[in-house]
Amino acid sequence: MTELLLVGAGHAHLYVVTHAESLIAAGYRVRLLAPRYFHYSGVASATAAGTLPPDAGRLDVRALAEAAGVTFHEDLLTGLDLDQRTARTAGGAEIAYDVLSINIGSVAATSGLTIDPAVLRVKPLSELAGLDGRLGSAALAANGATVTVVGGGSTGLELAAHLAVHPHVTTVRLVESGPRVGADLPRGARRRMQRLLDARGIDVRTGRLVAHVGERDLRFADDTKLGHDVALLATGLVAPPLVAELGLGDERGVPVRATLQHVDRDEIYAAGDCAHFLPRPLPRVGVHGVRQGPVLHRSLLARLRTEPLPTYEPQRRALAILDLGAGVGLAVRGRWWWYGTLALRLKRLVDRRWLVRYRPDGQ
Repeated sequence: MTELLLVGAGHAHLYVVTHAESLIAAGYRVRLLAPRYFHYSGVASATAAGTLPPDAGRLDVRALAEAAGVTFHEDLLTGLDLDQRTARTAGGAEIAYDVLSINIGSVAATSGLTIDPAVLRVKPLSELAGLDGRLGSAALAANGATVTVVGGGSTGLELAAHLAVHPHVTTVRLVESGPRVGADLPRGARRRMQRLLDARGIDVRTGRLVAHVGERDLRFADDTKLGHDVALLATGLVAPPLVAELGLGDERGVPVRATLQHVDRDEIYAAGDCAHFLPRPLPRVGVHGVRQGPVLHRSLLARLRTEPLPTYEPQRRALAILDLGAGVGLAVRGRWWWYGTLALRLKRLVDRRWLVRYRPDGQ
């Protein structure tokens, strides 16, 4: 048997796990090393703010693995012996592998910042689970919570928009170091977004460099401060520090070729946000992890059959839909954009269809 170790339960690995029957038949013993639950990023803002139930985007990875005949290890990777091809876990176990695939997502970028441990970060998504409870506690103590969101990209916009209509929130500040929020949006969509922020009373601060985000206040590089009850870090995304600690890459991710194999090690694959796709830079959005899943699965089969390996060919323009709360969304693809209730309905449909694939009970 060829030992296949999947580290992390990201979008790509979820696909591989649900198609593990063909891998096992081909001669693999498949193991998955990951936390028990996967949190789907597509509904993260809505669940964090209490718009959707807390478990709306949660998948039971152990149940999924067991249903597919995959051996599940509920643990975290802490080290690799690249020569002996063994993985070490936080629980002290050692797992041998012949082929290793890494799909561990991303974390919020903190370069140049000091961050209090109490500050919630948008990645990993598990950190957002406590947001709604914190807002309720802050509202009881202060007759309404003041929230600071650091980062004016898509995730920051989603969170700020949701929080502005949250019953426990009185003030929302959105802080961005660049000259504008939503910099990656088409010009028309950015203007529509600004009108929504204005209409919901969100205090937008652009061109402000943040030095420290504390539990109760934020300090700018010029030493001015803003107070808050809850802070959220929604800055850009980078690969987890573990990638560098393993000696496989840096904050850009594990460097991979179009085949999703490590540039120097054919037996190591990486997919999703933790991968640095060398053919061309890719934004850290879920669509790439989703589309890399089938490529990874075919590649794993092809290597046992000594067939040519498939390559990942990313879309130039992918559809992205922001959930802006209060029943509206903003759909964007390239220069095309669409705002309103129908955009959010489309997002809910897409999200439900994706999630139901990975729920053994079909719910």
